[in-house]
Amino acid sequence: MYRRLFGWRKRLGGGKRGQSLVEIALSLPLLLLVLSGLLDLGRVYFVYVALEDGAGEGALYLSVFPECRTVADGVACTAPNNADYRARNSGGLAVDWAAATITMERPVIAVGEPVKVTITYPFQLLTPILPRLLGVQQIMLTVEATQIIVNE
Repeated sequence: MYRRLFGWRKRLGGGKRGQSLVEIALSLPLLLLVLSGLLDLGRVYFVYVALEDGAGEGALYLSVFPECRTVADGVACTAPNNADYRARNSGGLAVDWAAATITMERPVIAVGEPVKVTITYPFQLLTPILPRLLGVQQIMLTVEATQIIVNE
């Protein structure tokens, strides 16, 4: 009888390894889903901050030199002396600036008038799980920056 009890206890102890494997198998997909969501969320935030930096730099440059939006505005506005160049090169390498759309508004060139720079960027999601859950492959990020013209 003593042998039967200890033999039974050995079988119970051996089943605990299988229980741990089942628990990991059940919790691993949920853990991977959360981690992939955090990965994409971190990338979105990083790119959004880079876009904010670019829009802010472009608006700041337009507030000091309101006549130089792009290279096409004149000889004095060649790179790096225009707002488009400043916006595209201040945000960092995290953004594919060829895909970004930069819009600059300056209704009137006069001291005290506002200038606004808007950047729209299609952000591609990296993980395959989130696009299926959200139903979209990319998220459109839009950033605006406004400054007041301080120089004519």
